[in-house]
Amino acid sequence: MSSQVRVLIVDDERLFAELMRVALSSAPDIEVVGVLHDAASAIASAPALRPSIVLSDYHLPDGTGADVARSLRHAAPSISVLILTGDPSSAVLADVARSGAVGHLTKARDLDDVVTAVRLAAGGEILFSPGELQRLLVAGRPEQSLEDPLTVRELEVLRMLAGGASTAAAADLLGISTATLRAHVQAILRKLGAHSRLEAVAEAARLGLITLETSRDRSPGRGSALARG
Repeated sequence: MSSQVRVLIVDDERLFAELMRVALSSAPDIEVVGVLHDAASAIASAPALRPSIVLSDYHLPDGTGADVARSLRHAAPSISVLILTGDPSSAVLADVARSGAVGHLTKARDLDDVVTAVRLAAGGEILFSPGELQRLLVAGRPEQSLEDPLTVRELEVLRMLAGGASTAAAADLLGISTATLRAHVQAILRKLGAHSRLEAVAEAARLGLITLETSRDRSPGRGSALARG
């Protein structure tokens, strides 16, 4: 990346937030633009602070990291939210996927893994492990067919997203422009009723449109389904 990744940390555990600040600040390509401790402050301050990534705890005193992601998806769509939690339950994973967050990491991960994940998220990648995606399928919505089926090209784009292809790489492989590829992604989200690419991948797998084996193992420290934006 040609410029520094600007990160806003949101966590009410002040010691943990400070550890995150020190770890991220030690990376020459990352700048911590603030440390906040509740959802309301994050939602209010993020647009002015202009972080590339909001690294947020899931459980906050006045809401959740998913609430932050949902609010910023409308108020500042250029900001990506990466959620950390010590409670990776199926309900939490489903909430994260629906919120528009780019991914989820447990607080048990090494600090170096978090730094790497921030870099990947800033590069447009979606971070979710295959195991977490599988749990999302179990907790998914009741079985239903698509009223507006995906086209052959949209299925090709979806499989590339699930496999971790970047927007530029996917567009090049398909022989289309990045703008056209993004238009396909928006159509996929609309047809699947998804709020994020992550939720789209999970919903497509639940409907049998793709398989989790489509996803490549590229996570920091363990397997993840990664889709670049």
